[in-house]
Amino acid sequence: MNKFIQKGKAFLKTKTFRIIKIFLISFFALLLALFIGLRLYFEQNKTGILADINKKINENISGHASIGGVGYKFLIGFPNFTVVLNKVELQDSLYAIHKRSVLKAGEIEVRLNVLSLLHKKVNIEKVVLIDTKIDLYKDKNGISNSNILKPKPKTNEPKSKSETETEIGEVDFKNVVFISQNVQRNKMFHFEVASLKTKINYTDDGFQTDLYLDVFAKSMAFNTKHGSFIKDKRVKGKLAVQFSKTKNRIDVLTEDLGIGEDDFDIKASFGLQKEHPIMNINIKTNILWLNAAHLLDPHLFKILNHFNITKPLDAQCSIIGDMNSEGDPEIIVDAQIKDNVLVSPDATVSDCNFTARYINNFKNGLGNNDINSAVIVKNFTGNYEGIPISIPNAAIHNLEKPLATGDIHTQFDVDKLGNIFGEDVFKFTGGTAKVDFKFNVDIVALRISKPKFTGKVDIKNADMLYKPKNLTFQTNILLDFTDEALFIRNIKYQRDKNIAFLDGRIDNFLNLYYNNPENMVAVLNIKSPFMDVKKMMGTLAYKDKAAPPKEPKKAANKADTKKRIALVQKCQVVLNLNLDKMVYSNLTAKNAKIVIVAKNRQFFIKQGAIETCGGKITFSSQLIPQGNIFDVKTNVNIATVDIPQFLTSFKNFGVKSFQPQNIKGNLSAKADISMKMTENGDLVEDSGKGNLYYEIKNGSLTDFKPIMKVGKFAFPNRDVKHIVFNDLSGQLKMDGSLVNVDYFKVSSNVLNFDVEGIYSFKKGTKLGLVIPLRNPEDDLKIKDKKEREAKRYKGIVVRLLVVDGKNGEMKIKLGSLSDEKKNKA
Repeated sequence: MNKFIQKGKAFLKTKTFRIIKIFLISFFALLLALFIGLRLYFEQNKTGILADINKKINENISGHASIGGVGYKFLIGFPNFTVVLNKVELQDSLYAIHKRSVLKAGEIEVRLNVLSLLHKKVNIEKVVLIDTKIDLYKDKNGISNSNILKPKPKTNEPKSKSETETEIGEVDFKNVVFISQNVQRNKMFHFEVASLKTKINYTDDGFQTDLYLDVFAKSMAFNTKHGSFIKDKRVKGKLAVQFSKTKNRIDVLTEDLGIGEDDFDIKASFGLQKEHPIMNINIKTNILWLNAAHLLDPHLFKILNHFNITKPLDAQCSIIGDMNSEGDPEIIVDAQIKDNVLVSPDATVSDCNFTARYINNFKNGLGNNDINSAVIVKNFTGNYEGIPISIPNAAIHNLEKPLATGDIHTQFDVDKLGNIFGEDVFKFTGGTAKVDFKFNVDIVALRISKPKFTGKVDIKNADMLYKPKNLTFQTNILLDFTDEALFIRNIKYQRDKNIAFLDGRIDNFLNLYYNNPENMVAVLNIKSPFMDVKKMMGTLAYKDKAAPPKEPKKAANKADTKKRIALVQKCQVVLNLNLDKMVYSNLTAKNAKIVIVAKNRQFFIKQGAIETCGGKITFSSQLIPQGNIFDVKTNVNIATVDIPQFLTSFKNFGVKSFQPQNIKGNLSAKADISMKMTENGDLVEDSGKGNLYYEIKNGSLTDFKPIMKVGKFAFPNRDVKHIVFNDLSGQLKMDGSLVNVDYFKVSSNVLNFDVEGIYSFKKGTKLGLVIPLRNPEDDLKIKDKKEREAKRYKGIVVRLLVVDGKNGEMKIKLGSLSDEKKNKA
């Protein structure tokens, strides 16, 4: 260290150091003299320099330029000379009309070549704009402030060197606002430039430069009606810019240009033609879906924002258009999605792979607009709740009234449906499903509406448990959607002994389901070898007060579900039942053919016919729900049924005073009755009202207790255990537990009697009996009916009353209904 110091001290004493010292002092003295000389020159020529600058500017513009003041900065850009222009404003010749200055600058630094200044010429080496606003404007009438530069006079002579245009070596922006607004074409570009630096290299055909910028984009609206791209985003990076006089075009190339939070590779060209300047921009990036959506204009953002793709995707965008034309340029966006997750308002699809394209010029000649826009998806594959999905081709056309079309295919195990519906409502086990559809779907407010499908859903060997009703379906199902109808085939239902096979169709299903669901008619054909009607009614009954099922995991939107249920309830269902054997309580029937119409939870039996009890019963009914009870109105025709079997089937209608086997004969009847029925098919006690017209043929009474009591009282010497009577007809009027028995006559081999009054299934029985004591056995031999009828009441006639007894039995006493009425009076 000491040696080094000693060598340094020795060098300072050498002749060489003295020469260097003299040179440096002389050099700095020269610089000082030069600076002083430049300052003196500027001060002496300041007015002239300002006048030369003003003159040069005004010579080249159509309008007016004003400079508030001029200063100098000697140490900046040495050896050149930097002039500072303060409060600079440029106005075109039409400023009085639009009131928009082309340029307003707080400060402009102009670096001038010193040698040029010595020759009294102004050559600009560098321009720095500070606190500046550049405002290019065209109003709705086409009046513009940008035509400020005077056109150069045309000449065939080559330009001399002294006549060449002024070249600016460098440009530097600091806090500059740039606005380009075209009201006539609905365009607005607004950028706040924090920093922009460029050094220009001129060529014989133009220039090239690397431009470093840091810009905040306030607006980049190709169509202000739709809004701005990259609104309120920071743009930072380096651009390689090249201008060609031959092509009259500026080309821009950049890699990793920062826009917002992402980097972009951009290749662009901008034509400079006055009439039709063409813009062509190509952008590539790897970006998150929502980040990309935030860079687009609002009307595109509101579409894309309803969806999300969770991992970054590769995308490229092409923007081509005439910068002077009205409306949007042509925009094409291509994206490649691999091993990604698609999230929509209604579903999440994992393992997504597909290619997608957005284009706003789907058909050439129809313009770049929403009506002519489309989103095209190809080779979509994904997994929805364990169900694989394949969509080879799909497209959304017309973004004003979007319509989605395409094909969808999938094949999966049926138990995967539990992931969609939840197992609180449906539980699926076993079986496979195959779906092949073409779809045509309206999209309203960015949600699926009025989907129309053609194709098939084929479910094989599946079991489905509908938990709210404990309904188990063991089934193969084929749903065939056509333009004509929805065909339903191969459905099998089985529970206990109940077995049903179902097929059917819904005409014009695809249109009516959404447009006029109340006009939709589902015709279902049900065939069954055996059906217990009461059990079936119990499973199909609707419960208003049932506890709602738990929300299925990831189930559809509640409002949408309620809407679908409401639509289904408006639908009319026609059930054509063809039952080999059916059971209703104690009634057993065969060859049952019944047509049921269901609409708005009301049931109408239009045609019903069953074979039972040795005869046939036809009927028509209406069932109107009132909570858990149905109001039933029915018309019944009974043709020659066996009375014991018929009474047994209906539990003897609650009568305890005799049993079905005590009456024999064939019954025919017509009934018009209203009643109430539980959801399980049971009649509500005392609810029946209506009229019954009956006819009995080949009737007989065996061990009929009411008559045996009368016989014991009135005919102790006659055998009334077996009575055969002729044909009998009459009318009954039912009102709850009371039956009003219209007057009728019984003529038999043992006794004759007349009956009228009230019979009650509970209390209130008052039947009047009129019994002639003469033995009718000989009267039956009289062939003339009038003569036989004339002798009916000859002799002694007994009048009896049948009233309530103990334990549901009947008590008989002397008296008549007319006497009862007199006593009450």
